[in-house]
Amino acid sequence: MQPEPIATESNPVCYLCGQPGEVLYPRLTDRLFGAPGEWVLKRCPSPSCGLVWLDPRPTIADIGKAYKTYYTHDHAGHRQLTRMARIVRGLLHPLSVILLGLRQERRRYKRIYLDKTLPGRLLEVGCGNGKRLARMQKSGWLVAGQEVDPLAADHVRQKYGIAVHLGPLETIDAAEPYDAIIMSHVIEHVHDPLAMLQTCHRLLKKDGVIVLLTPNTASYGHRTFTAGWRGLEPPRHLHLFNRVTLSQLAEKAGFGGVQTWTTPVGAYGIGQSSRSAAELTDTAQLDTGRITVRDVLRGFRFQVAASVRYLLDKNSGEECVLIAKKIS
Repeated sequence: MQPEPIATESNPVCYLCGQPGEVLYPRLTDRLFGAPGEWVLKRCPSPSCGLVWLDPRPTIADIGKAYKTYYTHDHAGHRQLTRMARIVRGLLHPLSVILLGLRQERRRYKRIYLDKTLPGRLLEVGCGNGKRLARMQKSGWLVAGQEVDPLAADHVRQKYGIAVHLGPLETIDAAEPYDAIIMSHVIEHVHDPLAMLQTCHRLLKKDGVIVLLTPNTASYGHRTFTAGWRGLEPPRHLHLFNRVTLSQLAEKAGFGGVQTWTTPVGAYGIGQSSRSAAELTDTAQLDTGRITVRDVLRGFRFQVAASVRYLLDKNSGEECVLIAKKIS
């Protein structure tokens, strides 16, 4: 049975500066979760911008069709490791973290860079499977989640007993503002990221902080894999950022004290799931739903290469990190 087509809408100009976009990658397909259609990514030609976006993009009414087989609907994981791949990863992972000097960075990443912030009330936007919320709760935070996916929301409630608001972020009651709002790989999925950050600003206490992670279009992985980079993920990723565009977005939303940097911590997963241009033309190399030893080794080779590159270029990490404050 063929999947139902996704309705689209035109999106020809840069969301941040209004410049007409230039085609970056034509005829992209969703090799990860099988959403139908071919997709085009455009890039802003302005040297002071460089935002990347989908044009045309799914309509708000139809975007849900792109998530029918998404990982939040399969809490065992959409892609399963083979037995041998699990053994190889178990041997290589601890060694690579130590040898590459990523232990401290990984600990901070796991706590979404709030490890030095006194715990208070915390909201995770797009809380997914709830693992991060459970981790933050163990660190002393009073946590709550927000989700638009009812299956994911139910999973978090049932497995962790954590309250989850099901519905758009703007429908949350702001009677008790939050000390911190976090979001990991969410901002790239929304039609109006500025409106989302403005809502976060409203939901925060004065001096409250927002922390977000998102794919970095200036990363080593994007330069290496181009159209096969895992961070592109059409048609679910509607806007893709670098440090400059992410800072501009936060400042437009009213945040102050904006800090951005990149991190190489997630390079293993990027290397494992990305494909070279040659592999993209070979249907035998498309995602089969199983992670093999070959995938695991590719991931670790890329983790090493990306970590070395990061020593030379601190802008080359696979993810952008943003921390900002509500100053008024």
